[in-house]
Amino acid sequence: MIISTWNIRHGGGKRVNDILGVLKNNSRSDVYVITEFRNNSNGSEILYFLKQLGYTYIKTVETEQRINSILIASKIKHEPELFSELEEHKQRVIKIKFSELSIYGCYFPQKNLKKDVFEFLLKEIKTNKKENIIIAGDLNTGKHFIDEKAGSFYCSEYLDKLEKSGMVDAWRLINGQKKEYSWYSNAGNGFRIDHFFVSNSITGNIANCSYRHSFREKKISDHSMMTLELKNLKNSNLKL
Repeated sequence: MIISTWNIRHGGGKRVNDILGVLKNNSRSDVYVITEFRNNSNGSEILYFLKQLGYTYIKTVETEQRINSILIASKIKHEPELFSELEEHKQRVIKIKFSELSIYGCYFPQKNLKKDVFEFLLKEIKTNKKENIIIAGDLNTGKHFIDEKAGSFYCSEYLDKLEKSGMVDAWRLINGQKKEYSWYSNAGNGFRIDHFFVSNSITGNIANCSYRHSFREKKISDHSMMTLELKNLKNSNLKL
């Protein structure tokens, strides 16, 4: 099973055709978590295109046209869930559940507003502790001096809380102390803010976790795409 997450920057704008080309060339992914998706004309074009690529099961959040939100597109049937209890942040999390695997697609707010979404996810992990969970998307957060050169992240301590709750940073598990950045500021400072956190119970299924920086370097978006590859799911207790 291959899961990809990509922040397409404000719904794609004039770059939408390039974005469609990237999606087509990476259609081996079984699931896409697209962040900064917008419910506008570009959004409609992306939805139609994904369906043509075989992503039959698509879930979005109803928002105003200028609101950045989440889209999850899957080739595999699942049960989707939205969270009205998140109120002002309800467009920031979508859950899709397979028989024994749940994916939370996330797009986090800025600064201390991130706490609300982190607290929600921690509660979800505790409530659904028997589920194998994947948290995917733009968390707008990393660890100080590890996922950035300094210590400017808000709410970085919540990544430690995720790990204490039984979640594992998939990229760090595969890549050790390696440094890569998925987004750069206008000043040229790099930050690793796009992540996959997975339940400890499925870390043995991780075949690879990597970034595709070329799409950012070509300015198709300001974020790198990230991909998680899971192995042996069809032969395990994960009945997809």
